[in-house]
Amino acid sequence: MKKEYTFELLIIDPSGNSEIQSPKSLLYGLLSTEKLWENPEEIDDKGKKYIKDKNLTLKIKPVDTSSVLYNLYESAFILKLESNDFDKLEKFRYPLVVHLKSRLRFEHIRILTDDISTEISNKIYPLINELENILRRYLAKFFTQKVGLDWWKQAVPDKVIEKTKMRQDNENVFSKIVETDMTLIDFNDLGEIIYKHKLGFNKPENLTDKILSISSVEELQKLKQDLDGNYNRFFKQHFKDFSFDSKWKQLFQLRNKVAHNNLFIKPDLENAQNLHIEIKAIILKAEDKIDDFRFSVEEQEAMIKTSSSNITPILPIDDQIPTNIKIVGKIDLPEKLDNNFEIISEENLLKELTRAEDSLKYKNLTFIGLKSFVTNVLASKGYSFGPTYAQINVLKDKGKIEIYDVENGNENSAWPVKAIRLVKISTNA
Repeated sequence: MKKEYTFELLIIDPSGNSEIQSPKSLLYGLLSTEKLWENPEEIDDKGKKYIKDKNLTLKIKPVDTSSVLYNLYESAFILKLESNDFDKLEKFRYPLVVHLKSRLRFEHIRILTDDISTEISNKIYPLINELENILRRYLAKFFTQKVGLDWWKQAVPDKVIEKTKMRQDNENVFSKIVETDMTLIDFNDLGEIIYKHKLGFNKPENLTDKILSISSVEELQKLKQDLDGNYNRFFKQHFKDFSFDSKWKQLFQLRNKVAHNNLFIKPDLENAQNLHIEIKAIILKAEDKIDDFRFSVEEQEAMIKTSSSNITPILPIDDQIPTNIKIVGKIDLPEKLDNNFEIISEENLLKELTRAEDSLKYKNLTFIGLKSFVTNVLASKGYSFGPTYAQINVLKDKGKIEIYDVENGNENSAWPVKAIRLVKISTNA
């Protein structure tokens, strides 16, 4: 038995621009274009009319708008399309919405159910998941085998390391017995380890200091050799020359659409499948060549000099966090994330944060605690914890919000409190 797919729309005419006022007139309006249909039939089922076009049905339900609080709608309907033909419904969706918007002049159209996008998203996710995992595997194997156990500080930028520290509480089973740092890196940061940094210069100040210390042509030539050594040449030959960076960025965009339950079209799936084949081949080929790679003597010397200033003593676990020291960068995430709530949009999150900031003066407070904002303010309005934290990270990366530490924000805790605020945009010329 074939799977049944549903595509459901809420369409509203709030200002009387559309001439459609009844289900019957809407039905005829939909049938007025031949571009949508193959062989449509008008079906009457006990006085309720709907359209049947082979294995696709379209039903119309008027919406009762008599009790709407803020608006007076001229007309509003719910359209429900059902079909067991995935391709037919996938192709039908967009022309239908265009017809409703441009020809029938419904100003407000909202997609309520889209099984087509869900199906495409569900097919894309395993592809992305596999690529993310094999890239993590490659990085762990390459750097552990070629750099050593301290490769994390050598190859990963400080900002990424700080992110992983903040997420250490995300996994509390395997993390007690194995290294889980690679599983805490963002998808985009994972790709950037491959195509952005130069080994030993993962911290911008390292490269800056090196450039400023140059006092001769010989030293300049030495730096050039460092930047064009075996390591960087290896990554160029196995990744850059195959446009790994642009392919990973395309995949990152698709990954974000999947994570945020966006709308999809069939070409999105085809694009994901092609990227999966190409990126997987690149990573596996590079992985197969790991044993052939060797650092030059000059590279080894440069790495030793670079790493010597970053070495920190390894203490017993019980001694690594003295109780009299406050650790900056720790967020106590909830032990259990509720995934049954709504996912907050960027726009709504910014609006809620603005309201929270406006209310500070009335509550005699000086800051908004990040955890309290997410788990109390937003959760009480039906927003899920995990996706909210993810959205905050996106806005932080975009420079729209700031997360900062408040010392002594909680007198009963030895940790600083993480606070959140809007980034003020300067209006000065």
